[in-house]
Amino acid sequence: MEQNKFNKYFLILISSFLLSGCQLNWIEERQIYLNKIEFGLSIKHSFKQKSKKYFSQDPSKNTGLKISSLQFKKKNFYGGTTARAKQIEIIGKLEYNFSNISSTESGSLEVSGWIPVNENNPQAEMNAQRKIVEELEFLLLEDLVQEYWLIES
Repeated sequence: MEQNKFNKYFLILISSFLLSGCQLNWIEERQIYLNKIEFGLSIKHSFKQKSKKYFSQDPSKNTGLKISSLQFKKKNFYGGTTARAKQIEIIGKLEYNFSNISSTESGSLEVSGWIPVNENNPQAEMNAQRKIVEELEFLLLEDLVQEYWLIES
């Protein structure tokens, strides 16, 4: 009796995992295939590698992507009685062009992130800045994927 209950609930659990996994693939395609992908001279190699998770080349497609620039700017925000830096905002800006035979769509995306200033340990602050830049790169790529789907629809 107990064995049958266990098998029943185990089968329901496994079925729900399989169904949810299949539905996700039907709804959202994670890889976008483009005719060509070009990068500006100022784009770092690490960003190019990250973009391969989202965009792939397929010569049979007729849409191309050019990422012309990627910049990160740092802003300090001061406060308190001694007017010391309290927070750092890092702003990432990406400029892109989607082009096909009939049209070209240009645009820019911006994302930002905040971290507190760590005067006691500047090395930790620099590491935190690097980590937030990496996260902002992924956010920019996800926003670029959304822009592609908006242009295509």
